[in-house]
Order: sequence, then C-alpha cells, then structure tokens
Amino acid sequence: MPTRTDAQTGPAAGEDPSVLDSECARLVSEFRRGNLDGFDRLVALTEPRVRRLIGRLVLSRPDVDDLVQETYLRAWKSLGGFRGESRFSTWLFRIAVNVTRSWQRARPAALPLPGDDGLASRTAPGLAEGSLIDAYEQALAGLAPDLRTTFVLHEAEGLSYQEVADAVGCPIGTVMSRLHRARQQILAGLRDRLEELTP
Repeated sequence: MPTRTDAQTGPAAGEDPSVLDSECARLVSEFRRGNLDGFDRLVALTEPRVRRLIGRLVLSRPDVDDLVQETYLRAWKSLGGFRGESRFSTWLFRIAVNVTRSWQRARPAALPLPGDDGLASRTAPGLAEGSLIDAYEQALAGLAPDLRTTFVLHEAEGLSYQEVADAVGCPIGTVMSRLHRARQQILAGLRDRLEELTP
C-alpha cells in the first residue's frame, strides 16, 4: 500500500524506466526461449510498481496481496502472447487494471471503512493536522474508479496518454477527459480542505 513517501509523481525514486524496460524486454525474450526462471526476475523488477498501482486503485491493504498475485498469475499465462508492441510495464499494468476492475465489480462496496487498514484510517487523523498529503489522498480516494485509475497511471506512474489508453482500453480522448475531470475534482477537494483548515 502506498505510503506518504509515494506522494511524488512518476516511477519510484531510483528507478530508471529505460533500464527497467530494457531488462524486462531481455527477460521476456529469455522466457520465450524456455528460460522460465526469468519470470521470477520479471516479478522482482516490476512488483513494487504493480503493488503501488493496485494499492492506489483498491485503497484496501488486505486485498492488495491477492490482486498482485492474480496479476502475475495472469501475466504468466499470457506472456507467450506478449508481442512487444507496447512496453512490458504498460502490458502488465493493463492486466493489473483488469484484475482490479473485476475485483471492484464483484465487491461494489469495497472502499475501506474507518478503522480498517486502508486509506481512510490513515487519512482521517492527518486531516485534523492539516496535512496536504492526507488531503490529497482523501481527494484521490473520492474519485470514481475509472478517474482514479487514469489519474494514477498518468500522474503517479508516469505513463503517457497513449500508454494509459493502452492500459485501460479506451481512446486517448477519453484518457484526456478523465484526467481533466480527475484533476478538477482533486483540486476542488484540496481547496475545500484548505478552507476548512484555514483559521
């Protein structure tokens, strides 16, 4: 589950996306040639970002492990069909998004309740202290799932418009529209919270 140190945008500190993509492409190639051990290395390289993405989308820590595991199970089954037309991380994110959507459809009331281990229990006390990060996370949690997914992929994970469109399976125009609405709602939420906190 993301922590406050995840508030920066783009790939996590220390990750070089071009090096990561190059290594993933090499490991996928090895996997296709029969080196099944390469998949373990793929998981090790990509799991932090996949876990961070899913944690931002489902907002419920107890379910993140299961969804990450299901993402990699589906990736294992489908890797032979990965044609390299997109970056491996974009392809993997699409699987993670689809796994998360299926989970959300099966549990429409799956947002965390106060007192659980999810986002709400971490943000409520921080709001009283006037934390901008907590206010941001609460605004993010209030977004509809499609808006939150699009926003997190672009703003937090650094995917381009085209990569987000590929990951969520919609036109670029829809991605741009969702990003605009997400940003507007987050800014409105931050403004409201700041007004409440200003003496």
